[in-house]
Amino acid sequence: MAATAGEYALVPLTDAQEDEIEQELDKSGFWCLLVQHASNTGGDRTSEYLFYLLLVMLFRDTLLPSAVYGFATTLAGIIFSRWTGTLVDAHPKLSLVRACILVQKLSASLAYLSFSVLFSSEPQPPSLSSFKNAALYSSILLSGSSLRVSTIAIQIAVEKDWVIAISNTNENHLSRLNVSLRRVDLFANLLSPLIVSIFTTTLSYRTTAMCMIVVSLVTLVFELYWVQIVYRAFPELERDDARKFAVSMDTETVEGEETTWRESIKRQIEDWSEFVRLPVFLSSLAVSLLYITVLSFDGNMLGYLKTKRYDDTFLAIMRGLGVLTGLLGTVVAPTLERRLGSVRAGSWSIWSEVACLVPVALAFAYQIHHYDAMTIPVASSILLFGGMAASRVGLWSFDLIQVKQLQETLADHPRRNTLTALQYSMANVADLLKYILAMALSQPRQFPWAAIASFTSVFCGAATYTIYLRQRRGHVFHVPCGRMD
Repeated sequence: MAATAGEYALVPLTDAQEDEIEQELDKSGFWCLLVQHASNTGGDRTSEYLFYLLLVMLFRDTLLPSAVYGFATTLAGIIFSRWTGTLVDAHPKLSLVRACILVQKLSASLAYLSFSVLFSSEPQPPSLSSFKNAALYSSILLSGSSLRVSTIAIQIAVEKDWVIAISNTNENHLSRLNVSLRRVDLFANLLSPLIVSIFTTTLSYRTTAMCMIVVSLVTLVFELYWVQIVYRAFPELERDDARKFAVSMDTETVEGEETTWRESIKRQIEDWSEFVRLPVFLSSLAVSLLYITVLSFDGNMLGYLKTKRYDDTFLAIMRGLGVLTGLLGTVVAPTLERRLGSVRAGSWSIWSEVACLVPVALAFAYQIHHYDAMTIPVASSILLFGGMAASRVGLWSFDLIQVKQLQETLADHPRRNTLTALQYSMANVADLLKYILAMALSQPRQFPWAAIASFTSVFCGAATYTIYLRQRRGHVFHVPCGRMD
């Protein structure tokens, strides 16, 4: 096992070097990377949003099928996250990403096919007591799980491994790549539900699912070709591959290849032990606690709001508003880092999210005692949607800051992707707890209690980060007097 990693700080550059830095990062390669990421993330966000919408429309009387779907796919993420990290560490960058794209697109296509058949079955809503319908629903669960795991592998490979290799320990490049990729994510979050709402309002849900099969197959061909262009645009990627496999040739086995199940368990325990000892662990735990929440426009919230008679277009617009405020968070994060330093900037970001979710929690507390109303009152709606939108600024700002903290800590670690995958595992465990909560409170009238529990989890995440802040800086409160790291 490799020695325990400390924090590997990236060297900050002076203002005089800014123009030279911008020229060093290949502009055409940079934009090719964003196009590739936009295509892949757009398809993933579309399926993420549409799968839940289709499940809600198929099974209108209960949120349980969508909660079970979330539970199954998240469980797959927990089980296989570390494995995907070892794959990224052990295999050539280009061939691995291509294989994952193939699995991702074919999984989405199979799920859309199953949805289209379910929408064609009679009677509606389909009964899962039928063997045919149960088999189709199982196909959706398996396809969604495969889609989730392949997407995690692509995220670790491109957003973490490729980005670190391309930046070549340059802090300015790393920040620019992180912020740009995150903005692409947010634009995908903005456009995907709007595009889905256009399809579902002009076409039937069955036809929409069939159209998405075609889209998945077309983007499959495009991305398999385009990702090679991206790889060739950055010689750093090939050099990093050569360095990685030169190191592995000097060892008896390639890292990530486990000979027995005992060895596999032993290595997982060693990896977790090393990860927990890293100073950044509490920061990772804090961001993971933010995942135990239904206070976002995911399938659980979508299902609840549909019971309150909000239409698809309105929900897409509200999700879009949340994305726009999230984009503002990607502007706020670098500014906070420059003025306050990474650790304090993270604290300001996560506590601002908590503050913005207070009115949302109050709106749901009102719903606990007034659930029989068919619609949510205007005042409560303003608190709910306004608070959720405002909270995205702090959420995405904190997300960017925490990602960079993790990347800086593991930048020179020989198994950085394996350890990075452990944070994905933590996030998936938190996500799993969210779906357990949703299944336990699967009736729409119980949803406000899940919302209150979610607010509590976000508060705990902020409290955990405060402990991290105290460990790093020796104090919590500070009167600003210039930049502090």
